[in-house]
Amino acid sequence: MIKEVIVDPSKVFYDSTVSEHFHFYNTDTGELTDIPEGAINIEHLPELPEGTVSTGLEVIVRLKNS
Repeated sequence: MIKEVIVDPSKVFYDSTVSEHFHFYNTDTGELTDIPEGAINIEHLPELPEGTVSTGLEVIVRLKNS
């Protein structure tokens, strides 16, 4: 099983890690790497619009070389 990760309209990655996790994306190198599990803590999400349910949450931290 793989998950599609879209980092911008022209760049798509396929991720074989199926557990919930987030990503770093380096815009200079084009590298996508996993953020360690537990490194991001999201405690509060906005109330969902009526008649909807959440199907997931994606976080991509965009980086560039300094």
